[in-house]
Amino acid sequence: MRHTYGIFVAVIVTIAIIGIYYQNMDKGLLSESDAVAVLKAAYPEFQNYPNNSLPPQTIRTEKEADGWYVAFVQEGSGRPILGAKCYFVSNDKQIRETGTFAPADLNESGFSIKTCTTL
Repeated sequence: MRHTYGIFVAVIVTIAIIGIYYQNMDKGLLSESDAVAVLKAAYPEFQNYPNNSLPPQTIRTEKEADGWYVAFVQEGSGRPILGAKCYFVSNDKQIRETGTFAPADLNESGFSIKTCTTL
């Protein structure tokens, strides 16, 4: 009887832990891959990103508490970046374009995904 009670308690505790885990997992937090997939679905021109064709095309991301900043970047050789389109995807999958980066904007100090500009 005592052994059965112990198993019963263990099962109840396990179920509670699993429930808490799934409840916390479903807080609406968007994963990096989900954010990229949302953008690729909305903008078919980004379906082939990333790739190593010429010019190479990369995806850069930066996490925020309420979503992801995502940049689809055309890399260069003489210039570090040939161009980029930047977006923010919120945890509820809303898309906001944050900017377009053109080669004329290039500054060797770096590139911000959040503003789609040089640093």
